[in-house]
Amino acid sequence: FEPLADGPCTVNQEAAITKHLSAQIDSLAARNWELAYSYASANFRLVIPLAQFTEIIQEDYGMLIENKGYSFGPCEISGDNIMRQVSVASDEGDFSLDYKLSFYNSKIGVESALIKQLTEGLSL
Repeated sequence: FEPLADGPCTVNQEAAITKHLSAQIDSLAARNWELAYSYASANFRLVIPLAQFTEIIQEDYGMLIENKGYSFGPCEISGDNIMRQVSVASDEGDFSLDYKLSFYNSKIGVESALIKQLTEGLSL
């Protein structure tokens, strides 16, 4: 993983970020909260304990738990932050999540994910 430099991610960085985010999303879909939590940054885990993480995910990020598929947008680096857009399809609708990640002590970590709902799901 190359040092961070402002601008688009390198091919290697993009592949590593894709792998990291896919692993977290897949562990959320499997309801393996501890594994999903392990993909969060050390900073995040210092502030947010596992129980609170699990509660936040279940309350606000249901589209990740129940996802019907996801795809990745561009990967950009700005300062110490890696930004990656992820599109998620779910029964609740289609969403765009703007992930912020860090690279610290040779480890990638998820810092946050801002949700934007693109379409409404069908209500039966």
